[in-house]
Amino acid sequence: MSAPKLSSLIRRNGQSLVRKAVDTIIVQDKADGQQRISLPRKIAGFALTKLATRSVPGAILVGGVLLAKHLHDRKQERKKGEDEGGE
Repeated sequence: MSAPKLSSLIRRNGQSLVRKAVDTIIVQDKADGQQRISLPRKIAGFALTKLATRSVPGAILVGGVLLAKHLHDRKQERKKGEDEGGE
């Protein structure tokens, strides 16, 4: 994909994609069908969204952090499943 097309795609859809990703990662838990988010997590989400929407390097940084967190969480779940299954 060429640089102008990629930058256009990021400009058009980047903000909504980052918001969805941040909302997904920052949501603590669901209770009675309602999502509860703590105040520090809301502040962190707001700061990450602002950083990601102001610049391409910011979007890359935030995207990388979100990806790393997802991979770490997945590894922890897999490790926990192995520990429970091995007993």
